[in-house]
Amino acid sequence: MGPDLVSNLRDFTGRYGAYLLLISLLFTPLSHRFKWAKRNLWMRRNIGVWGFIYAAAHLVIWIVLEFYFDWALMFDEIKGNLFILLGILAFSLLLPLALTSNNRAVKYLSFRKWQLLHSLTYVAISGVIAHHFMAQKTAESEPLLMGLVLILVFIWRYRHAH
Repeated sequence: MGPDLVSNLRDFTGRYGAYLLLISLLFTPLSHRFKWAKRNLWMRRNIGVWGFIYAAAHLVIWIVLEFYFDWALMFDEIKGNLFILLGILAFSLLLPLALTSNNRAVKYLSFRKWQLLHSLTYVAISGVIAHHFMAQKTAESEPLLMGLVLILVFIWRYRHAH
């Protein structure tokens, strides 16, 4: 993983968490076009939860391995870096989504309220991608490409809203 294991681990978990969250959003539009996606639509929830798990690992690595629970230093870092605050806000939106990603929550909340809550996924993934883009120290096309894919999903959603 290279000489800076903590940074590499932090970046890996954040990047793949974002990938998985974005992939979970792609299932619906793809299921309208491809049979394989429609047959595997049930995987969408699992992929989203795994995206959250990677995001949680990303946050834990940042808190434990990078800052060693030095809360004062972390808060200073958050105050000085908008992208960190954005990442924390995105994670805060993902937490209730992950906790309610089960059939019991759907029954408890009612499908309509559950669906309304889970529409926050689009806000959260927008924050995740913006966090990823702003965290780049060099010009990389990866977060831009992820943003483009998200915009295409938004366009598809707008055109196919019921």
